[in-house]
Amino acid sequence: MDKHTNIMNDHDQVKIDGVDRKIIEILIGNARISYSDLAKEVGLSRVRVKDRVVALQKKGIIEEFTIQVPARYLGKPLPVFFDIQVAPGYIEESAEKISKHNDIVIVYQMSGRNSLHTHGFFADIDEVSEFINNFLSSINGVKNIETEFLLRRFKAQRSLMV
Repeated sequence: MDKHTNIMNDHDQVKIDGVDRKIIEILIGNARISYSDLAKEVGLSRVRVKDRVVALQKKGIIEEFTIQVPARYLGKPLPVFFDIQVAPGYIEESAEKISKHNDIVIVYQMSGRNSLHTHGFFADIDEVSEFINNFLSSINGVKNIETEFLLRRFKAQRSLMV
């Protein structure tokens, strides 16, 4: 996949069968499971399971195997959401610059108001202020910045269960 992910059209979707769905479901719960244990769970040989996982990766269905560390353990306990309205013609340039900032974890282009929906984690309010006043305001084309602080998380899941 390229570095920009676009929403897929219906005709671009890859079909997966029940065994692939079960493999994905298990990997979402435990990406570190061995191929042998995964094979036992789905009723295939270890080699067949590995082949299926590799095929799912090649098709872009499995993008990566990773861990998630809560930002508070990395000294960034303050999650912040930004809606950054950008002048026409500046979306790509603005998104690239914002994406390179170390405190930013998500940058999405949204429909409607020509905006970038952005998530970041910061140490404190002073870091947020620095980010807005010195970093974002220096980017060409940025017209408006709305900031929201996360009060409580009820659900945070990056993958849909299959």
